[in-house]
Amino acid sequence: MELSGAKVLGVFAHPDDETFFAGATFAACAEAGGDVRLATLTAGEAGAIGAGPARAALDRSDRGALEAAATTGLSRYAAACTALGVRRFGVVVPGRWRDAGDAGAGSLAAGDLAELAEAIRELVADHRPDVLVTVDADGVTGHPDHVRTHEAVQRALDLLGRTGTPALMLGGCVRSDDVATARERLAGLVQGREIGTTGIVGTSAEDLVAAEWSAEAGAAKLAALDAYAPGLGTAPLAELVPDRPPVGDGVLLRTIAEVAGPSREYFRPLRP
Repeated sequence: MELSGAKVLGVFAHPDDETFFAGATFAACAEAGGDVRLATLTAGEAGAIGAGPARAALDRSDRGALEAAATTGLSRYAAACTALGVRRFGVVVPGRWRDAGDAGAGSLAAGDLAELAEAIRELVADHRPDVLVTVDADGVTGHPDHVRTHEAVQRALDLLGRTGTPALMLGGCVRSDDVATARERLAGLVQGREIGTTGIVGTSAEDLVAAEWSAEAGAAKLAALDAYAPGLGTAPLAELVPDRPPVGDGVLLRTIAEVAGPSREYFRPLRP
């Protein structure tokens, strides 16, 4: 992919998705002088305080708790984007959709598809990117918010029509071989404990675009992961799997990046 001077837009469900699924790509584009803009549909509330507390806050309409969680999530997002070298980033519609860690009422996954698509359409029309990046159809992890984001992006592209769509549209994904190797690597550290969710299976498709960037771009990705949890990107794996179950998806995704190489990412073309 040629990124020098390109306008790139990344649209994701939560803060940290941009880093896990395309962080090296965004860092490389920024390093090459491209115009990168990142957008998140939620503030990462569940990522900040946990899925249980986020769901409880939504159920009792505790705006104070939700806004406090959003502040934490967006602070981490800002630090991660800065590590990637990205200056333009933010929430598509602040406070409209929440990260509840599930698909229940009030979550992004339960959001109206037409409303989501229109918000994304406006964002794309405003930025007019050459390249649009989001997640593949499986959401990489199977998270319902990720899947909904993919659906909303596809609907937004339908609304834009052929003349309004970016020249290149990519869905971030991971390879099934890398997932298997990462699980094996972690299994040697955790002695039979559960590793991630069953949603991370990867793809063996042959139509993937493999993007190989500089070592500096890979290092930026790992530094951005550290913004979301201390050492998530740079600490030895043994330090990320304490003696308690389970091993979360974040650690599994970090291990997948280690297996593939932090400078290498995979995408599926969304449109012909």
